[in-house]
Amino acid sequence: MRKKLLFAFLLFNPIVFVLGWWNGELIMITWAAFGVVVHTYYHEQLERLDAETIISLQRTVDSKLVSSLSFVTIFVFFVVVWFFDEMTVPLLDTLYVIVGLVMVRRGLLIRRAILDEMIDTTNIVYMKKSPSS
Repeated sequence: MRKKLLFAFLLFNPIVFVLGWWNGELIMITWAAFGVVVHTYYHEQLERLDAETIISLQRTVDSKLVSSLSFVTIFVFFVVVWFFDEMTVPLLDTLYVIVGLVMVRRGLLIRRAILDEMIDTTNIVYMKKSPSS
C-alpha cells in the first residue's frame, strides 16, 4: 500500500510543479516533496535487510552525504556570491530546495548502498590474460 501511495505522490509532483510555475509559490515546495518521496521509497527498501546491515548502511550513507554536502555548499556559495553578485537570496525557497536536494541525495545513496549489499561477490571469477596471448 505504501509503495502505491509513493508512486501516486511521485505522479502528483509534476502536476503541482506546473501549477507552481503558473502561481510561483509551489515550485520549491514541490522540489522538497519530490525529495521526501524519493528518500522514503528507498528507505522503505531497507526494511528487507537485517538490523546490523541497516545500521552499517546508514552510517555509510550518512558519511557520504555529509562529505558531499560540505563540498557542494562551499561550491554553491562561491558561485552565487562571486558570479551572480547576489548577497541575498529568498530564505524559504532556498530551504525548500536544500531539503529537497538533501533528501534526493540521501535516497539515491541508500539505493546505491542497497545495490552494493545485494551483489554477491563470492561467485565472481576473475580471468587473467595469459602471457602467450
